Amino acid sequence: MSMSTPDFKSLSRNDQLALVAGVLVFIASFFPWYGVKFKGALAAFGGGSATVTAWHGLAAFGLVLLLLGLLVVAAQVFAGASLPAIPTSYELVAAGLSCLGALFVIIKSFDLPTYSGADASVGLRWGGWVLLILVVVQAVVCVMRVLAANARPASSSAPAAPLPPAV
Repeated sequence: MSMSTPDFKSLSRNDQLALVAGVLVFIASFFPWYGVKFKGALAAFGGGSATVTAWHGLAAFGLVLLLLGLLVVAAQVFAGASLPAIPTSYELVAAGLSCLGALFVIIKSFDLPTYSGADASVGLRWGGWVLLILVVVQAVVCVMRVLAANARPASSSAPAAPLPPAV
């Protein structure tokens, strides 16, 4: 008994983008997200810089939600026929998780203290900006999947129920 899994190239563009964006969010979450860079005399005495990844506080919760959104997309794409029926669509679940996760990462990224002076600079690092772009991309692509799913005709052959008359 052979079950065929879809080839990545045979997936829709939105499915491909959602999977790639989710994987890139996971990778970028380990880049230098926030940190301090010492300048001038402080750099000579205490080192040059220190950074942390996005796996801290509210941003970590957002990343978990984004990864759950990725897992829902992957499960739907690669094992859609064996998933249980739910009252809503899996596209909507993935979009909700991704949008909420992106919101938490964005809020935490802009809530961090910043400082820029002659002796040091504190704030988002290059990995933080990359992560912000990628979480927005994942959320937008997941919303695009919802819109594409709503544009497809329903799979059931039963006619739609008529709307009640307007009062």
